[in-house]
Amino acid sequence: MGLREVGVTVSVQRVVIAAGLGAGTVAALTGVLLLGPLGSSLLLTVVFLIVWPLAAVIRQVVDDTPDYSAVSVAAYAAVGVLCLPGLVRLVADGAFGVATLLVGAVLLALIDLVVPDRPDRPSRRQRRVRQLTEEQFLEDEALIASLQCPLSISELCDVWVETAGQLAMGADMRDRQAVAEVRRICLDEFERRNPVGFQRWLDAGAPPDPTSYLMARGS
Repeated sequence: MGLREVGVTVSVQRVVIAAGLGAGTVAALTGVLLLGPLGSSLLLTVVFLIVWPLAAVIRQVVDDTPDYSAVSVAAYAAVGVLCLPGLVRLVADGAFGVATLLVGAVLLALIDLVVPDRPDRPSRRQRRVRQLTEEQFLEDEALIASLQCPLSISELCDVWVETAGQLAMGADMRDRQAVAEVRRICLDEFERRNPVGFQRWLDAGAPPDPTSYLMARGS
């Protein structure tokens, strides 16, 4: 599916959703007129108080946490229940009631077409992934900062050997980036502290353990 087809599909979905909201608004208003303000308020309150704790429990037990909060789910459910008597009444009124629903649907669909698009708001999952990524970045930065660099050259050699083992075991992309930065710092320190031993190690083909080459003149 090309970009144009995707754009058309998204536009059609928006129009359908807007039309449904328009018809639902008309049905909800009709329900308020049928039940009266007091009856509508009682119905909304009862449904909200029933659905809210259920939605909260579901959010706690499912592995994939929904983007919507328990309060939002309860509010949508309450309004949906309020729409039912209004929808039944409008359909029972025949052509006039159906025409009223269509007017509401078309009106809101037109409003949605006129109103400019809002920028996409990150979902709950996206915000959580971004937060975890930022925390991981800070952890990596702390590790890297710790290597700049109170360690002795012997300890740096141990770090080099350890990170080589991590790469050999198959680290993921994030770990590989952190390990690459750590090893870069080790190389810089090797060259700065013992350039002769560092060059001798490179000339030998950079064996996995550089200790014997870099400790020849001390750390």
